[in-house]
Amino acid sequence: MPDELNYTDDLALFALIKQGDNRAFEHIYNKYWPDLFKTAHKRLNDKDKCQDILQNVFTDLWNRRQDLEILDLPAYLHTAVRFQALKIISQSSSKSSFIDIFETDIVSGLRSDEMLLDKEARKVIELFIKALPSKRRQIFVLYYFNELSTAQIATETGVSRKTVQNQLATASHALRLRLTHIFSYLVFIFMLHHR
Repeated sequence: MPDELNYTDDLALFALIKQGDNRAFEHIYNKYWPDLFKTAHKRLNDKDKCQDILQNVFTDLWNRRQDLEILDLPAYLHTAVRFQALKIISQSSSKSSFIDIFETDIVSGLRSDEMLLDKEARKVIELFIKALPSKRRQIFVLYYFNELSTAQIATETGVSRKTVQNQLATASHALRLRLTHIFSYLVFIFMLHHR
């Protein structure tokens, strides 16, 4: 790779990667690894799984370099990492992992109206909330959007704290099942568009 190459020009570096330039690939790898690791770790509090995701994303980038048409390399890499993490979470049987991702990605996205998830997933979440029985919806909204504790919700709604916890668990489990299908669909669409 010529020494005069502008190392900040991702498109030029990716063009070299497409030609099989190992130094360009290594530069991109070193440049984006820390931020991509943070992206994965925000969603998965598991260092080994995060490293596996990044390894898979970069291996895929190298293996498919000649077929890929990428106009925004950082966006491509971050999206690939995010979808890999969401795929792992959606397949996880851990309720706490799902609640963590719900709170960090989905709820914060709806609160700030940012596009952290595709429109389809956001629409499913909004429709899901509207379709909940009124008491369960009230509890769900008070907990996830108004950030009240289960004790505060119990006082406000006039039900026991145990009932609040059960209603939250039921709603979270049902939403997790629906989002599993959405995430699988989005991962599939993402892979189709980035072949």
